[in-house]
Amino acid sequence: MVERLATNLIAQMLENKLIDKEMADRYIYTFICFVEKFITIGSIILISLITRNLPPTIFFLIFFFELRKRTGGYHLDKFYKCYFATVAIYLAVMLTAESLAKYPQWLFGLVVIATIYIVIIGTVNHPNMQMNAAEFMESKKLARITVLLEVSIILGCVFLGASMIYISYMAIAVILCAVLLYISKIFKQEVTENEKC
Repeated sequence: MVERLATNLIAQMLENKLIDKEMADRYIYTFICFVEKFITIGSIILISLITRNLPPTIFFLIFFFELRKRTGGYHLDKFYKCYFATVAIYLAVMLTAESLAKYPQWLFGLVVIATIYIVIIGTVNHPNMQMNAAEFMESKKLARITVLLEVSIILGCVFLGASMIYISYMAIAVILCAVLLYISKIFKQEVTENEKC
């Protein structure tokens, strides 16, 4: 449905000479990505409003998406699969965050393991991305900087005495990125030939 909408919209733009024909596929892809992300994030925000978890959810989304776009990780092949998996993961995050907030030693232990894993691996070159060697190395560097920055913010929040539920949501975002990175390695959902200089 989203693809059909994007194709029709771009066809009208081509008809009205608003875009170049060579760029049509890029516009379609970008439009699809935007709409799919809007639907997914919108659903999560709606759930967080219903469950009265909006502020910690905002922190989770910022931490998760900022790190995820640099680390990559496991991806499902269809939007509907990704959508339902993402919503299910968010529901699990809500349930887990409250439990882990009561056991900070477990939470911080998992964050340390996740951070070490992300620092070691950095990123996964997903088949849809096909990064060349320079792009791959830049992505690894940015993933490492981002995870260290996010963990520094989490530690700062701990020292400032912020609510453990907020800290838990932020920490779970880092842990989830590491888990998705690990799953992509297990299922060999990566390209390695482009990484060589």
